[in-house]
Amino acid sequence: MKKLATLAALFIAAPLAAHAADAGLRIGVGADVAYHDAAGTHFISDNWPLAGDLMLSYWLPAEIVSLDAEISEQFLLNAPAGANSRIGTVFRPGIRVSPPVIPFYVRGAIPINIESPSGTNRETFDLRLGAGFNIPLVAFKVYLEADADFPLGGGTNAPSAFSNWQFWLNGGLDFRF
Repeated sequence: MKKLATLAALFIAAPLAAHAADAGLRIGVGADVAYHDAAGTHFISDNWPLAGDLMLSYWLPAEIVSLDAEISEQFLLNAPAGANSRIGTVFRPGIRVSPPVIPFYVRGAIPINIESPSGTNRETFDLRLGAGFNIPLVAFKVYLEADADFPLGGGTNAPSAFSNWQFWLNGGLDFRF
C-alpha cells in the first residue's frame, strides 16, 4: 500500500511542478456493459460490474496530448452467491489525444491489475482503447467515454488477446488547473 501511495504522490507532484503544461484531474464512474470470458458473454444486468475512477493528467504544452495516470477500484454491485463483490484495483498509465477545437478525444492505456481479492484469477496486463467527448462548462468539463479492454497476459489467468474482452461506458467530471 505504501508503494501505491508513493506512486500517487509522484503523479500528483509531477504535473504541479510543470511550468509549460497544464495538470488535469478526472473523477468518474464506469460500467462494464458487456464482457466475454471462459464462461461466455455477460451483460451489465448479470451482476452490475461498476468502477470508481480517478485520473491525473499532464497536458503537454500544445494541449493536444496528455500523459495520464488513472487508478480504478472495480466491484460488483450484485455479486453472485459466494463471490466477493470486489473485483480489484487497476492502475492505468496511458495517453490521450484531443484535437484542437473539437471536443472529441481518443485514448490508449495499459491497465495493470495491481490487486485482486484472494482466490480470484486475473490477467496482469490489458490493452485499453477508447474514445470520448467532453461537454465544456465554466469550471469543468463533463466527459463521456467508451472503452474496450483486451488482455495482454501475465498472472494466473493469461488468455489470448481476443479470448476475453470488456466494453466499458464511463462518465464524470474533468478539471484543468
